[in-house]
Amino acid sequence: MPTATRTADPNGAAELASEAVAVGVRDLPVVVIDLERARRRYRALRDDFPWVDVHYDVSALAHPALLSAIAEVDGGFEVTHDQALPALLLAGSAGRHVLHATPVAHPHEARAAYDAGVRRFVVDDARALEVFAGAPGDLRVVLKLQPALAPRPAHRAARGMSPAAIVAAARAARGLGVRIAGLSLTLPHDGSPAEYVSEIVRAMGVAADVEAGTAQRLRLLDLGDGFPGRADSRPAERAELARAIRGIVAPATSGITVTASAGSAVTAGCLTIVSGDVRRDVEPAVASACIDAGAEVVVLDGQGTSLLRRLPLLRSRGASGHRVLRRLAGT
Repeated sequence: MPTATRTADPNGAAELASEAVAVGVRDLPVVVIDLERARRRYRALRDDFPWVDVHYDVSALAHPALLSAIAEVDGGFEVTHDQALPALLLAGSAGRHVLHATPVAHPHEARAAYDAGVRRFVVDDARALEVFAGAPGDLRVVLKLQPALAPRPAHRAARGMSPAAIVAAARAARGLGVRIAGLSLTLPHDGSPAEYVSEIVRAMGVAADVEAGTAQRLRLLDLGDGFPGRADSRPAERAELARAIRGIVAPATSGITVTASAGSAVTAGCLTIVSGDVRRDVEPAVASACIDAGAEVVVLDGQGTSLLRRLPLLRSRGASGHRVLRRLAGT
């Protein structure tokens, strides 16, 4: 029975997965998910950023065992795909610790998410506010702030509103009876601490403009997905970013809640593909590609008595409960 191992040379993992998928299901690699390592990675993020409520980005990998493991350590979740919330519901992990960042086109979609326990919704267009008109009093909307950073060719187009549009949307929300909780940022997944600092300072200024224009104080700042950027693999930058968040936002005294969402930062070193004598750590997208093609999954859980469960994931959604939620290029 294969076991999860870390390798010094993860290069070529994507090519290995592609080749395995091409030759048919019987030759697919086995995907190994180490749940205890994922729990440790998640707890480390919370320990290193004690002022940040870190969510797991369900779109990274939506295997029910992984979602349940994050929930077991009181983890929150971000959903950025229309099948992410159903995956959470299937794993029994939905509820109030969810930030809903999937575009909502109709009131019934918002109501369904609300009934599932979601209370915070991110919108990136003022027109989307109309969907939440007349929403229950405990529902909160978070406005997506368009970044000032120049877009990078390898990243999808930035969503969100300009600072002026944010203020206008906040005014419009008051007329609709929609409660605005705060702002959500968009940073590249390899964002540096300096880029985070620049966008956080800018967001605090926009929040002040909203308060001046509407007499409404924003109480939430979402740092977006991909947290903590390149600082994930650089301990010094990790500490630098933590100090910057504490110094700029001052969560302990300002009353502002800081959230962020992480995908690869949680799963790094937790996903391995095993093909013959080859074992390599892989990114969530590679693991999902193999699972979606019919690869077998082995779930390791170090909590208990060396639990090792073999979970054959069939193509039938009802049989596996797995959701492949990879983002497509340009979306």
